[in-house]
Amino acid sequence: MKALSNIAAAIILLILISGSASFAQDGELYGISPYPLEITDQKTTNIIFPYDIVSVDKGSRWILAQKAKGLSNILQLKASAAGFAQSNLTVVTRDGKLYSFLVDYSPEPLQLNIGFSASQTNNQGAILKDSYNQAQIQADAASISTLPTGLHGISDKSGQLKMQLLGIYIHDHIMYYKLRLINKSPIPYDIESIRFFVGDSKQAKRGAVQQLEIQPVQIYNDSTRIEPGSAVVKVYALAKMTLEGTQKLHIKMSEQNGGRHPHLQISSKTLLKASSI
Repeated sequence: MKALSNIAAAIILLILISGSASFAQDGELYGISPYPLEITDQKTTNIIFPYDIVSVDKGSRWILAQKAKGLSNILQLKASAAGFAQSNLTVVTRDGKLYSFLVDYSPEPLQLNIGFSASQTNNQGAILKDSYNQAQIQADAASISTLPTGLHGISDKSGQLKMQLLGIYIHDHIMYYKLRLINKSPIPYDIESIRFFVGDSKQAKRGAVQQLEIQPVQIYNDSTRIEPGSAVVKVYALAKMTLEGTQKLHIKMSEQNGGRHPHLQISSKTLLKASSI
């Protein structure tokens, strides 16, 4: 009887080992090696990420962390007191990457300014819910910039400066607007702003036209000057939208210290012609 019991136990053990090996292969378990990081209470350490910071988790209250004022991709760190025990820091960025750090106190950190490039692959991916993956949007916009013209006849000209809408594209919950800007004048055109806003033809009680400005999620080719006799192509990524019958999407470009302000008006019917990518 004891021999049968031993055989049964051995069979169960083999089944468990086999199942564990199968799970490891299917689940692809892996470890993430943290980056070493030193901070001090007398100086600020700056970490520059290639994309916006979505989440920051500090392993200790002795670590002080904040985003740089007016910037969303730079994390500033300081120790609240000298000599704290080793801790950790976890950062998730808008492209879905996770950065893990082992944090130690040092009175004189070796590096006060640390930067990560978008091409680094030793950090691991994270799943972002209800958020935008900036790396994917950038890749989509770059691809769209090379596509042939998808729309015709939507343009406006001001002082030999022409703005054309070459196409509208959609992928998931992002819409892309491909613009071509042509400067046929001998004077350089310095872009002050390119604004997207929805205008409602219904008048507000005070008589002003209601406007809702929409901020781009990302811009491909963020150059600010159009040289004489040249043209540039830009792609603007915005959250997906549709319009009511009385509304139009306006794209207005303003010249810095100038009077050339081309202005496009896009109807709901045109938006619904967006091409899937």
